[in-house]
Amino acid sequence: MQAFSGRKLKEMRKESGFTQAELAIRLGISRETVIAIENEHPGTIDSLALGTLKKWWKVCNQRISQQSRNDFVEYVKNFLNIV
Repeated sequence: MQAFSGRKLKEMRKESGFTQAELAIRLGISRETVIAIENEHPGTIDSLALGTLKKWWKVCNQRISQQSRNDFVEYVKNFLNIV
């Protein structure tokens, strides 16, 4: 199975206007973990918990454009093979 894209999460964080440190606090993880996820560090991105992904979405969702929301939802559907 392919790894989830940390690049997509980084784009969402940046568009929502959060620094890595601010997002880390809101997610309850370390800034170093945010960096590792965004840089797709082997092991970190592979072990990205669904709960963390869900929180990331919840924190950033209200601040990003509708197009970015739609694109991310489509990415997740494709990743999970949901048609």
